[in-house]
Amino acid sequence: MKHYKIKLITWEQIKIRIRTLLLISLSISFLINLNRFLFIVYPSLAYFNDVAAGSVFVFLFRLLSFAAYCIVLLYMTVYSTKYLLRFSKSVRLLTFIIIITSFSIVAFYLIMWIHQMVLFKVVEPEREGIRYVWVVMGITSVLIGWLLVFQQKQKMNEIEKEMLIKENIQNELMVLKSQINPHFLFNSLNSLNYIIRNSQEEAVDFVDKLSSIFRYILQSSEKNLIPVRDEIEFLTNYIHLVTIRYGTNVQIKIDIAQDFYSTLIPILSLQILVENAIKHNEISKDYPLTIEVYHENEYIIVKNKIQPRNDPEKSTGYGLANLSKRYILLKEKDIQVHKKDHFIVKLPMH
Repeated sequence: MKHYKIKLITWEQIKIRIRTLLLISLSISFLINLNRFLFIVYPSLAYFNDVAAGSVFVFLFRLLSFAAYCIVLLYMTVYSTKYLLRFSKSVRLLTFIIIITSFSIVAFYLIMWIHQMVLFKVVEPEREGIRYVWVVMGITSVLIGWLLVFQQKQKMNEIEKEMLIKENIQNELMVLKSQINPHFLFNSLNSLNYIIRNSQEEAVDFVDKLSSIFRYILQSSEKNLIPVRDEIEFLTNYIHLVTIRYGTNVQIKIDIAQDFYSTLIPILSLQILVENAIKHNEISKDYPLTIEVYHENEYIIVKNKIQPRNDPEKSTGYGLANLSKRYILLKEKDIQVHKKDHFIVKLPMH
C-alpha cells in the first residue's frame, strides 16, 4: 500500500497554528488569573478582597508571563515528536518528561525573579499558591498539546485515506477506460470487414471517419467526465460510421434540450449504448432499427426495440458493465436498465 507524507508547510497554515497555540495559552493564563481580574473590575465585592496586590500591572504581568510559559509547553509538546523522532518511543517519552520538568522549574524561578525585579517580592504563602497553579498550568498545557497532536494525526490519517481512495478510483477508471478502446476497435473492425466485402469506396470513407473518432478518443483519454454537448457531437460522428454500413436501416434520433448540454457525464456513455443496440439487434429493410436518445426528468435515456438477431455476435460483456462501474465511481449513481419489449438504459445526469 502506498503511503503519503503530508506536510502542512504553507505560511497560512503556520499562522493558524501560531494563533491556535497563542489563544489556548492566553485562555489558560486568563482562567488562572480570573480572580485577580474580577477583583480589578469589581473591587467592592467582598468575595475578592483576599486577592493580594490586585493591580492592573500585576494582573498583566502574570497574565502574559503565565501565557508565555503555557505556549512554550504547548509548542514543546506538539513538536516533540518532530525533534525526537530518531529515538525509540520509550526514550522519547522519558526525554520529553525530563525536558518539560526541567523547563518548568527553571521558568518558575525565572518568573519569580523577574516579578521581584519589576514589581515586588512574592511572599511565601502566595509563592506556594503560584507554584501550585504553575504545576496545574503545565499539566493542562501538556494534555492539550497531546490532544492537538492526536487531532492532527487523525486529520492526516483521514487525508491519507481519502488520497488512497482517490488513487484506487483513478486506477480502476484507467482499467475501465483501457477496456473501452479495444471494445470499440473490435466492433469497428467487424463493421469494416463487412463493408470491405461490399464496397471499397465506402471502406475508405469508413476508415477516414474511424480515424477522426479515434483521434477524439485519444485526445480525451485524460478526461473522465465530459459535457453532454461533446458526447452528442462525438455520437453524431459515430452515426456517420453506422450510416456507411447500414444506410437508412438504422435511425438514431437525438432529442436532448440544450439546457442539459453543460451537464457532465462519463465519456463515451451514449456511444457505447448505441453501439450495443446495433450489435445485438437485427437490422435490415424488413427490420429497421430505431434508437432514441432523449432526456426525461433527471435522466438521459437510450431506447430501442428488441429485435434479436438470427446470428448474434459473441458479446464480450464489457460495454454495459464498464459503463455501470464508471457511473458508480464518477457519479456515485448506477445506471438503470429495463428490458421488456424495448431495451432502455437510463443515465443519471446529477
